[in-house]
Amino acid sequence: MKFIHAADIHLGNPFIGLDQTLPSQFKKSVQQSTLTAFKSLINSSITENIDFLIISGDLYNAAQNSPQIQEIVSQQFERLNSAGIPVYLSFGNHDFEANKQNHLSWPENVHVFEQNVETKYLTLKTGESIALTGFSYQTQRQTKKIINDFPVKMQSVDCQIGLYHGAVGIDGDPYAPFSVSDMLQKNYDYWALGHIHMRQTLNNQPFIGYSGVLQGLNRKEIGEKGYYLVTSKNHVLVPEFYGISPIIWEELILSEVSDELDLINQVLNYKHNKITFLSVKITADLDETVIQRLASGTTLEKLREKASVNLWVVNLTITHELLTLLASDNIDQKYWLESFEKIFSDFVISDYVSNQAPTFVRDYFMGEEGKSSLQNKMQQLIQSRKV
Repeated sequence: MKFIHAADIHLGNPFIGLDQTLPSQFKKSVQQSTLTAFKSLINSSITENIDFLIISGDLYNAAQNSPQIQEIVSQQFERLNSAGIPVYLSFGNHDFEANKQNHLSWPENVHVFEQNVETKYLTLKTGESIALTGFSYQTQRQTKKIINDFPVKMQSVDCQIGLYHGAVGIDGDPYAPFSVSDMLQKNYDYWALGHIHMRQTLNNQPFIGYSGVLQGLNRKEIGEKGYYLVTSKNHVLVPEFYGISPIIWEELILSEVSDELDLINQVLNYKHNKITFLSVKITADLDETVIQRLASGTTLEKLREKASVNLWVVNLTITHELLTLLASDNIDQKYWLESFEKIFSDFVISDYVSNQAPTFVRDYFMGEEGKSSLQNKMQQLIQSRKV
């Protein structure tokens, strides 16, 4: 048996708040990245000749999607249909109403889980009988412990797999709370989790874990993203990670920097094989002149001019201690205010507010009132650290 476990593809993610100075080739790559990753997932499914594909929630970034995205999804599922590969899909907290909207019909190989927990059955070419149990979100929040509705493993099947879009928690938490012990009590052979964008394992055998997002959506989601290729080894389902994200978000921390030239060289020597969006954090002690050039954006501009064609330096940030020096009375107050405005203008709130945050929270901080409130609070905190 061989299958792919994927989740949190977020097709249609708008990537709100991209730097206005981002070159057009980068901007296009970012905006197409989730679709590119999805197509790569389908390619891998066919190349690996898997028995079935699991998508554990949030195929889409929202309930309603453009005709272009719908067309691409339908075409890609049809490719799997032609290859004889079934798809087992549940909707999560982002695309919970997608199945209710008018969209292109999917081929018969696509099996969508309903809002109540249900089990679907599959017999492989080898004769193995597989049961897949899952559910789709009824609303944007699922405060009920839906894990309680999952049946224990059926004795009549060779293998039972659970699809679950949720997070560890207690009854009343917003995203289908569960515990590892809850899942272990079901005696399933594999739990394909979705919702948490960071790849992580909650239990090794049987495997309970998140494959993570297919493509990082912001600067917090660093590193290679992709899916799990799961194979049966000695009657145990073993996942192996494969990275397919076309764009990588990374963070570089510089703790030793002699001067601006050294800083620039360290960043330019950062090794990368794909399009990389790099955030640079500086913790080293720097002289006042270098700090001023950092705050004014001069160093960042120079870095972007010199960087390779597939490296974009998202930002340069400095520690609170360095900001304290910048805010000290040794620096002209007018210059300090201008520098602060420059720093804040490059600050993209959508990169710091989790995609899992309630919609009203995201909307507030992306609006003018929220931005102004946050800016005032940041300035108060920094000013309070003046020496």
